Amino acid sequence: MSAQRPRVLMTGPTPPPVGGIASVIQTILDSALHDTYDFSVLSMSQVRRPVRDPFSRVLNVALARGFGFDGVVSLESRAKLAAFRSALARERPDLLHLHSSHAYDFWLSAWMARDARRRGIPSLLHVHGLFDVVVPHYSALRRAVFARALRAPDRMIVLSEGWKRWFSDWCPPDRLVVVRNCVDVRRFPAPQFGRERAETRVLFVGTQEPKRKGGYDILAAAPDVIRADPRVRFVFVGADLEDLEARFVRGTPLAPYFEFAGNKNAAEIAPYFADADLLLLPSYSEGLPIALLEAMAAGLPVVACPVNGVPEAMAEPDNGIFVAPGNTPALARAVVELLRDPVRRERIGRANRARAEAEFDRTHFADRLGQVYASVLGEVRRP
Repeated sequence: MSAQRPRVLMTGPTPPPVGGIASVIQTILDSALHDTYDFSVLSMSQVRRPVRDPFSRVLNVALARGFGFDGVVSLESRAKLAAFRSALARERPDLLHLHSSHAYDFWLSAWMARDARRRGIPSLLHVHGLFDVVVPHYSALRRAVFARALRAPDRMIVLSEGWKRWFSDWCPPDRLVVVRNCVDVRRFPAPQFGRERAETRVLFVGTQEPKRKGGYDILAAAPDVIRADPRVRFVFVGADLEDLEARFVRGTPLAPYFEFAGNKNAAEIAPYFADADLLLLPSYSEGLPIALLEAMAAGLPVVACPVNGVPEAMAEPDNGIFVAPGNTPALARAVVELLRDPVRRERIGRANRARAEAEFDRTHFADRLGQVYASVLGEVRRP
């Protein structure tokens, strides 16, 4: 243990790319935890091994496909593990904080946690992603390896109580801690209600995986919404949406009612929330989506599917309307219902802003994460 401030090494994606995990890492780095801990970050999105020559390309594909596990056995994995081991030797951390989704980076993070354990360094594995979707489809062998991988970190951080219950089937509950995602409420100005505008704007933030996020369901529901309110404009923000626009919107009667804004980072996205009238989040699976928390901070009502951690952040009818995943008629009705009732939108928006400030501001997140750090390090948390 350091005589001074404990050193924490984090791994995971950092901007670019834009995404939920990168946002969480940036939130930690910007938080008051810096007063207690010295942070360093190994950006796994920037550690690459170019595979150019034909032999290496063939070998890389053979390793990835032959061993499975999402390609974690590959030349690039070897490069990432080498960079990680160099960082351990260079930084000499007191604590390792690993961030991963459900795929390639999970297996890599478990490997890193095992390496840290061998060196006597405690580790946290902060899981984001769709484990409840992918793990049930694992083979018996992969499920056994998955269960063993969960033993490597000293603690696992999950995003919601629902995730804790799910992971309790795979590892002891006392090794699971809930740290809910957060939002920097200060980035979102106090909402202005009662605006008179020529159009109503419905926001969808679907960075990556528009199918899982319900982007296609919004397209299916849009004609009913447009017939009920021709002033509506659907604003899509996020990566991987260009194909959706080209295949289903461009050159169709839907085109005048849709705006595709592309990918936006945390600093760029706030104006889109400020300019919207409500957020659509018709996802089939979620952890605790940051887009939902950003909408609440911006004072927007939300139409969402009650999956995973979403019901822990919003309740019906106080914070918005729930619809079942894939129920596009119900999705259209919920949107029309809110667009036609500005008084209700304002009431929900005020409640959402208040809840974001009281429960999901990043100060609460930093306090909770600091408690987890102190627990794992065996220290009395400093004020």
